[in-house]
Amino acid sequence: MANLQRVRCNWSGSGVVGPGVTTFYVQEAYSGWLPDLNTFWSYWTNRIPAGITVSTPSTGDLIDVATGEISGSWTESGASNVAMVAAGAYAKGVGCRIAWQTDGVRAGRRVRGSTFIVPLQAGNYSVDGTLEDAAYTAFTATANALVAALEGNLVIYSRPGTAGAGQASPVIAGQVKDTVSWLRSRRT
Repeated sequence: MANLQRVRCNWSGSGVVGPGVTTFYVQEAYSGWLPDLNTFWSYWTNRIPAGITVSTPSTGDLIDVATGEISGSWTESGASNVAMVAAGAYAKGVGCRIAWQTDGVRAGRRVRGSTFIVPLQAGNYSVDGTLEDAAYTAFTATANALVAALEGNLVIYSRPGTAGAGQASPVIAGQVKDTVSWLRSRRT
């Protein structure tokens, strides 16, 4: 069966409440992707408040797509800790959401995924409380730069369940809306 590399990027620091994690899935056969993920996180250094660090590991679990079970481990070189440096005010638990789009269909619905970038420094918001125009445009460009860099190997994983075996759907685009998103939980 096909495997996916599960990448759990951990968030830590004063602006993070509870265990913070952002999970990505990458096709097992694809290698050399870790620098591209580090570049993605480096973009956010001036957007996420100072005191927060996002750590990308050099190893993690391989997940069997069909069963969802751990089938081994992966190792890549280039692990990093990206320290965020945006000065100024921010609201805990509030930021933006990247909506990952795929061509995958499961149980009659389009497969989509989300990544929450929370918190964001206050300068990313307009006076009406939405995302500032240049910010959400740049955030979407950053998401799509990651999609392009990973060349169809970034996927949204649908776990096995009543709809059948698990499914991996390649991400074709990322979109950030001009709205604010918030977290109820950091589990993604």
